[in-house]
Amino acid sequence: MKKILPLLFFIVFFQLVTAQDKNKFTTYWDKGIHVESVDGDFKIKMGGRIQYDIMFINQDDSLNAHYTAENGSEIRRARLYTSGTLFSNVKFKLQVDFAPAKVVLKDVYLTITKIPFVGNFQAGNFKQPFGMEMLTSSNSITEMERPLTNQFDHDRDLGVMLFNDYLDGRIAWQAGYFVPSNNLGKYSGDKYQITGRISTLPVYNTRNGYKVFNIDLAYSYHFDNQEASAITAKPEAHLAPSYLKLSVDALQDQHQVNGGLALILGPLAFQGAYTFVIANPAPISTLFESQYYFNAYFATISWFITGEHKNFSKSRTAFDMIKPKKNFGKSGAGAFEVSLRYSSIDFNDYDIQAGTLNDITVGLNWYLNPAVRYTLNYINANVKNLGRANIFQMRFQVAF
Repeated sequence: MKKILPLLFFIVFFQLVTAQDKNKFTTYWDKGIHVESVDGDFKIKMGGRIQYDIMFINQDDSLNAHYTAENGSEIRRARLYTSGTLFSNVKFKLQVDFAPAKVVLKDVYLTITKIPFVGNFQAGNFKQPFGMEMLTSSNSITEMERPLTNQFDHDRDLGVMLFNDYLDGRIAWQAGYFVPSNNLGKYSGDKYQITGRISTLPVYNTRNGYKVFNIDLAYSYHFDNQEASAITAKPEAHLAPSYLKLSVDALQDQHQVNGGLALILGPLAFQGAYTFVIANPAPISTLFESQYYFNAYFATISWFITGEHKNFSKSRTAFDMIKPKKNFGKSGAGAFEVSLRYSSIDFNDYDIQAGTLNDITVGLNWYLNPAVRYTLNYINANVKNLGRANIFQMRFQVAF
């Protein structure tokens, strides 16, 4: 399986390229390899990413007494994908991850576009519309890992979704029905999630200094069918230990609300979000209360020393890849960005005392060109009333 999938990617691409003359296709590079029919009705894109991470961690003695932390390195992501358009109004994407040393289906979906009144319909395995930081690709997030609010955000699940935008992308919405796939590509059971999001762009000026202001609000209802539920939280370092674990022995349902904003003023950018969760244990639960409240939030500020700016994609309603003014090597040094983030997550309420974790993350990004990026992060993680950890990590990334 591991050997066959990459081979299939390149067989498809080779056949498309060699058939150009007969079918009137053109091939070009634009953040990936594109094959497109002259009339634009058929488009194929192929790309991938490699992210190699290294981490060094030092814990207080109080944390060492409870958690084992070791320095390490890993292939964080190793993905190939193909996406495209068929007959002008049907889109698809297939993305496969080979890290860590196993095959996992990520984005696997098809989309019907240009539906009257509705807009677009999507079905398959894809990200739920909850939180701009989650909807931003890992290729384009500011720090190496997403903030602590990510523990409540939704990754990819099986589902169906309607979405549309108005006023040239100034207002966009998504709403869908999902079941938890847990990266398995299948689900059997009665659990489900209904998630919706609206995103607005009061300011979008890309001609005079690049000024963007985005506000988004999302809501998700989870029916958990009286099953046990657990959420863990680790510092913003994938190789670090999980310091918190929130467990409910029998959960009936939960309500999750996320609000966020992003502001771009040329080379300066600010992003923040707050997530609030109401959890309702089932009548059979051994917990004392009938309702519990948890929350998480973060704020990030970043600045491009070399004068570039973050890119906001109206179609994705999230950040997109960075293009340096001058690529490293031939004409310049690439782009440099510094960042500072504070994030917090609180798993304490009534008789649930699963802990509070606060992170301060300082970052430096070097974008050698639009496809290559090196990142250095320092994280100071504070497990409230227990101890601190100091983490240094770096990432070497190729993504297109």
